[in-house]
Amino acid sequence: MFMISIYACFILFDLTFSDLLNTDPYTMNMIDSVFLSFFFAEICFKVFASSGMFFFDFFNCFDAIIVFISEILNLLNITAKGLGVLRLIRVVVITVRKITGNQSKLRHQSKNTNPVDSVIKILK
Repeated sequence: MFMISIYACFILFDLTFSDLLNTDPYTMNMIDSVFLSFFFAEICFKVFASSGMFFFDFFNCFDAIIVFISEILNLLNITAKGLGVLRLIRVVVITVRKITGNQSKLRHQSKNTNPVDSVIKILK
């Protein structure tokens, strides 16, 4: 949640004040790249840990699509301000799910086991 909060502040700053303060676009893209790489790795780990069950939830698919598109555009050095709004929606969805306790039903959650145990079981 801490990373999501920082990322939300970064996106809001990028969408509103970056043009007014004449911030360096290269620096903003590098910071965005670090966050996107972190979230990309997180999604890859969740997909691996759930044996693909991650994609059976609509909001997880939405998260993955937004992150994958953002990562591809970032690698191609294409900046799209409209994608920042979608990333903010992603942050809102994740936050609401954390607050309400309405988590996705991944394989390890439905069996009430630890996700680390699930990964170890898959690796064996």
